[in-house]
Amino acid sequence: NPVIFILNYHHKITNIKIVQWPVLCVLAGEKGDQGAMGAPGAEGPQGETGEQGMTGPAGARGLPGMKGSEGPKGMKGDKGDLGRPGEPGMNGQKGEEGEQGMCNQGDMGIMGPRGPCSPAIQSAFSASINQSFPIHDWPISFPRVLTNKQGHFNPLMGIYTAPVNGTYIFCFHLAVAKKPLKVGLFHNFYPKVKVTEGTYPTTTSHKIVLHLALGDEVWMQVKNSDTNGMYTDTENTSTFSGFLLYPDSCEFPRSRSPIVPHPTRGTYSWGNSEGITTPSQN
Repeated sequence: NPVIFILNYHHKITNIKIVQWPVLCVLAGEKGDQGAMGAPGAEGPQGETGEQGMTGPAGARGLPGMKGSEGPKGMKGDKGDLGRPGEPGMNGQKGEEGEQGMCNQGDMGIMGPRGPCSPAIQSAFSASINQSFPIHDWPISFPRVLTNKQGHFNPLMGIYTAPVNGTYIFCFHLAVAKKPLKVGLFHNFYPKVKVTEGTYPTTTSHKIVLHLALGDEVWMQVKNSDTNGMYTDTENTSTFSGFLLYPDSCEFPRSRSPIVPHPTRGTYSWGNSEGITTPSQN
């Protein structure tokens, strides 16, 4: 049989042995299409480990990273050691004297409490009339005594005598009926207060503060019979009251026995130019 050698023009023909058979030389044709990929072969053995290379140069510095979230609050640390006290400073220089200020008098303060001796000097009374239309232009009698512990008020004469120099308060509350009323509060034959009440039946009231000296006298009286509407009954009461607010001193020269004044120092009148009157009945 003949031997067919397919020669590729890209390779050299060497060692061609010429035999007795006829030789048919056929030239190679064009390259065919690539065949399908074959199955992978078995994994080969691991090669030897190569030597470690040299460290490369440092790279450029990167940009700063973003701020992270705040971490949890740490525990309180131990108290530090006490520091050494500082050196004392030097004394400062004396400043210049300032301008003299304005001197303004302040307002009067509130009245303080009574002194410890004031309770030893006490005086108070309250009394009412026992009949309507008392004697006019004469001290009004207040025989119904409500209180008169110290005896400084004479209920039959209707006169209060000051036991000590001091400040006193007097007040009256009077019922008025059947006719007008002109009434006054007198201090040593001088009228301190005069009240006129033309409406009836009604009531009238007044309060006054007086400074009295030891032995001064205070009483009430109506002007005349036409203006003597002072009234009392089972439903109406006319009263006269007074008390020592505070004494001028802690001394108490007068005894606490009942005082009966004798009206001999002057005349009882309404305190004007209408003339002098003597006690008379309505």
